[in-house]
Amino acid sequence: MIKEEHIKMVAETLLPTFIPKDAAETELSFHFTLPPNESFKVYYTKNKQAKWDFQKYETVQN
Repeated sequence: MIKEEHIKMVAETLLPTFIPKDAAETELSFHFTLPPNESFKVYYTKNKQAKWDFQKYETVQN
């Protein structure tokens, strides 16, 4: 099982490619898969400084 810290680190690395073009958006989520076959959905919210904060993740069944 992959630890939350690892999931968050990967999500933070991928985050720039998923930031919405609409600056008014305040929430986003995306999926990713880590080898060999573990998928996750992560959730972010935008804070008052317009930075994206990791909120939670959930395991996605393949």
